[in-house]
Formats: sequence, structure tokens, C-alpha cells
Amino acid sequence: MNVPDGEIAATPEEVGPPQFGAVRRRWSDRDILLILALLALLPYVNILRNGFTYDDNTQVLNNPYLRNFRHLGEIFTTTVWSYIGAQGVTNYYRPMMLFGYLLCYQVFGPLAYAFHLMSLLLHVAVVLLVFLLTVEVFHDRATAFVATALFALHPAHTESVAWVAAVTDLELTFFYLLTFWCFLRVARPEGRRSPLVMLAMAGSFALALMSKEQALTLPVLAMLYEHGYRDDRAATSWPQKAGRYYLLWLLAGAYLLFRIRFFGALAPVLQISDLTWKEAMFAAVALVGQYCAKLLWPVELCAFYVFKRSTSVLEPRVLAGLAALAVLAALFVYLWRCARPASFAIFWMLVTLAPVLNPRWMAANVFTERYLYLPSVGFCWIFAAAWVRLWRTAGNRRILWRRVLAGTLALVGILYALRVITRSRDWSDDVTLYTKTLAASPESYHIHNNLGVTYWRRGNSEAAEREWLTALRLAPRNAIILNNLGLLCSKQKRYPEAVEYFQRAMRLKPNYTDPHLNLGVAYTEMGQSENAELQLRAAVALSPLRAEARNKLGELYSAAGRLREAEEQFQKSAQSEPNWTAYDGLGAIYQRWGDRARAQRAFESAAAVNPFDSVARFQLGKLHLEAGRCQEALREYQAGLTTDPSNTEAKAAVGEIKSKGRCADPLRH
Repeated sequence: MNVPDGEIAATPEEVGPPQFGAVRRRWSDRDILLILALLALLPYVNILRNGFTYDDNTQVLNNPYLRNFRHLGEIFTTTVWSYIGAQGVTNYYRPMMLFGYLLCYQVFGPLAYAFHLMSLLLHVAVVLLVFLLTVEVFHDRATAFVATALFALHPAHTESVAWVAAVTDLELTFFYLLTFWCFLRVARPEGRRSPLVMLAMAGSFALALMSKEQALTLPVLAMLYEHGYRDDRAATSWPQKAGRYYLLWLLAGAYLLFRIRFFGALAPVLQISDLTWKEAMFAAVALVGQYCAKLLWPVELCAFYVFKRSTSVLEPRVLAGLAALAVLAALFVYLWRCARPASFAIFWMLVTLAPVLNPRWMAANVFTERYLYLPSVGFCWIFAAAWVRLWRTAGNRRILWRRVLAGTLALVGILYALRVITRSRDWSDDVTLYTKTLAASPESYHIHNNLGVTYWRRGNSEAAEREWLTALRLAPRNAIILNNLGLLCSKQKRYPEAVEYFQRAMRLKPNYTDPHLNLGVAYTEMGQSENAELQLRAAVALSPLRAEARNKLGELYSAAGRLREAEEQFQKSAQSEPNWTAYDGLGAIYQRWGDRARAQRAFESAAAVNPFDSVARFQLGKLHLEAGRCQEALREYQAGLTTDPSNTEAKAAVGEIKSKGRCADPLRH
């Protein structure tokens, strides 16, 4: 075929019906990826102004694993909450999340902006991978573009992107998609495979497994695709097919053995232990209906959905779930016959969703939007395949119909983007998040409790008590709520009520550290030192890395003159998490022993951790003054007085230094 110079001839694959927006002819892959990156980025830019919310306060701000690299072993061999001690036993293994937090914390410190930026960039990377994978599955850039744009803007993803602690879903989806993309590209002619791509696939899958448990579903999808959808499936034998995905099964088996070895089982904790298997099956069906509804109508979004048991197949929730499954089954049969690649999307949705359908394994929020981040890829594939089919069926002769289709798609995109923008601001701070959540789900005892904690931290004890009492009415056997009410009563000197609340909490949850710690402090204030020591030692045993528990025990020992024991507790506290309370305690002990050099180093460490620590500043001033270093003493005293301006001893020392003018050995400049 002769063509003029400077012009490009169409290949046979490009000849045919006009393509959507002339994607093949006018847009390069780079243009498409840039547009999709902007769609993923721009609606979420406002999350960079958000702070830490919800679990972020514990997992980032109060996590000793992030302070240094000494805990790398624990990060990769223990569960996600192991740093809080015995009460941290859970089914969740998230080393990639904690390792990412560690790197971010070491580079930027506890800066919320940096953690949100990490999530945002991960979302952009996931969106680009969705496009590349969709091109491989459908061999059509138009379908890939529509599906990816829908994924980038879907409001159900807001929780995954806007909440720092939901980064696990971003990490899982990134490595899951990357692994599957490598799997699709591993094939070579005549049933052969690429060793390098196999290695990349295995490495990516290992990282997916360390991101979240849902990664275990990937070998299932790979096997289904290899035998039912791969282009060369008719020309390859079973051994050749299995040779392309067997590594995934081997790694999945190794992962299961690892969990059994270190955690005792795949899921060692039954979160809802009194839920029967029959009720769990009804709940799973109902959850399928809820997730499908949220994908189709992502308007009423909420951070916490109250789980309601289903005891009969005739309940509306269960019937809705059965209807959703029936529709998906019928759609699968139709797509298998008419558009086979699109039928794989049904497998993708259900297989990736399956691990979160068992409420016996899940946390209190059994149904949650972030679990849709990975399964929604399948939904976007179905939507895009249908839309592109309609567009191409219309052809150039039905311009009005094409305009309607284009307008509908644009309208959906705009509405999605606006919902993402408004929803992501809900995660700006704890009070905003919890009040918005309670407006949509007023029976969420968990959120009432958390809102009470937020009010408590802000000094509003009346509002905190109101929320905690509401939470206790909704969940009268919740140990966390009982502990919080005990803490409130203790601070208000209502010790008999406090003791009762703490003891009730301990009976319900014996491995819960906080009631032991708070009861120990209450006993200390009540003058019952023996009881206080018993409870504080229990708190330390349950949470060895809990700096606060060791500090309280160290203070108790120090007040009793048991200085060696106090020194041990303060040292272990500082080792787990450098904190000014521990260093102040050590400095005071060394002063009592007359060891001025060690006392000075301890107080300097305290001031380095907390420059506004007036205790450390005043004690450093005293040490400098005793050594004749007047100018250094004056500087420390003045620094301490900015925080504690009414300290008479410090003001007297400053006056004495100034009245003398210069010391015998003044600081040389």
C-alpha cells in the first residue's frame, strides 16, 4: 500500500467502526496517562490540608515502631497492633503499611501533610495501573480510558484515599494490579513464559501479601484467567498454563504457613464469636447486596456502618443480596456469550470481595467503603465495556445518541468529582469526621466513644461524658467505653465510681492495658501504693512498649525510694519511645545520687524531646549554676520561665544571677 511521505497508514486492527473520541488516532499513551493522573489527583488535592484522624492517632502519633529502625523485625513478623501489647492480638498483618509509615515518619516526622501526600501519590499510581491492566485485558484503549476515569473519580474510594490508616487498600491494590499485569505479560509464544517477568510477578505478589490478606485471592483469578480468558488458551496444555501461575500458589501457601507459624492461624481472632455460621452466611449475602448498591449509588457515604445480624433468608437485606447475586449471574452468562473479556469483571468483583464477607473475622465495622477499592475495578470494567459498546453501536449516523452518551458520562464524572471533593473534607479532623458520621449513623457506639475521646483531649469533659454515656447505652459490655468513663470519674476525684468502671472493663477484657494503667494511677492518688503497684505492673506486662505505663510505675518506685527499680522503668520507657517524662525521671534519680554529669545528660535529652519542658530547663539551670556557668544557667532558667512563668524558685535564681553581674568563670563568647 503506497502512502505519501509524512503520512501513516492504518493497520488492519484500526480499520473498522469509528473509535470513541478517536482515542487510538489522536491521543498517545502519554496523553491518556496524563489526563487520568489529573483526574486522580485534582479532586483529592484538598486532603493535603487534613490532619490525622481516627486510628491515625494511635498508628502514627503513638506508635513506638516508627521512632527508629530497631523494630523492623517486629514490623514484619507481628500483627499490625502488636506494639500496644497483649490487647493488640488481631487478624490483620500489615507490614507494608507500617514500613511505609516508618519511612515517612523518619523523613518528615509526624507531619500529616506528608502521610496524605503518600496516599495521594499511591492513588495516582493505582489509577495508571488500572489503565495499563485494562488495556491488557480488553485490548482496547477506549474501554481502558472510560473504566480508569470512572475508577479515579468513584466517590466510594474517598475513604481509602483521604484517611491515612486506609493506605493498606491503596498498597494492596497497587501490588495486586502490578502482579496481575505481570502475569498477563508473562506468556510467550508456544506456551512458553518469560523468567524475568515471572520473577517480577512473584516479587510484586509477595509485597501484595504483606499489604493485606485479600491478596490471597490473586492466584484464583490468575488460574481462572489462564484457563478461560487467555488468548492462547486453546493452543496451550494444562502444564503450560499452570507453569504461568504456579509461583503464585506457592507463595500463597508459604504465606499461610508463615501466618500459622507466627500467629497460630490465618485468622486467630473471632471478632464476633457468638455469630453462628448460618448467620454469617446470611450476613455475607446481605453484604454483597450492600456493596453492589454502594457501587451503583455512592451518595450516602459514612465512615462507620452499624452491623445488623440477619437470621432469616426472608429479611430484606438478605433478599436484596440474593437479587444482586442473581443479576450478577445472569450478567455473567450474557457477557460470556457476547463479550467474554467483560465477563471476567464479575469474577474480579466477587473473588476480591469474598474475604471481607465473613463478619466473624472482621472488626466492628463489618461493612466499610474502603473494602470496595480493589473490587470496584471489576465494576468499572463492566460499566466501561457497556458504554463503549453503546457508543460504537450508535455510529456516526446517530449523532444525537452519541451526544446523550457523552453528556451522561461527563455528568457522572462531574458529580463524582464534586462528591469526592466534599466527602474528603469530612476527614479533616476528628470532630468533623465523627459528627458527620453520627449524622448518617446515629447508632454507632464506636463513633460516640471516639467523639467523647476527642472532646476529652480538648478539655471538654461534659461533652465527653455525654458521648460516653450514649455509647455505653448502645454497647453496655464494651470495655473501652467503661475504661473511658472510669478515667473521667478518676479525674473528677469520684474514685469509687472510677474503680468500679475500671474493674468492669478488666473483667470483660482482661488483656486490655488501659484500665490497669488508669486504675493504678487512681490507687496512687488514693494513697493505696500496694494496689497501685499491682495494677501498674500488670499494665507494663501487657504492654511492654507503653512508655506511659513504665513512667507511672517508675514514678511510683521513685516516690517510694526504690531508685534502682525506678531507673530501670524510666530507661525502658525511653528505649521504647524517647520521651521527656522518662528523661526527667532519670535526671531526678541521678541528682539524688549526686551524679551531676548523668543528670545533666538526662535533662538535656528531655529538653531535646520537648523544648518547653520547664522541669528539665530549671534543673539544667540549677546544675549550671552549681558549676558556676552563670550565663548557661540564666539561659535555661529563662527558657523554663516561658512555660512556667510563676515558678518562684526559678525567678529567684534569675534575680540572683543578674544581681551578681558576672560569675567567676563567665561563659566566653
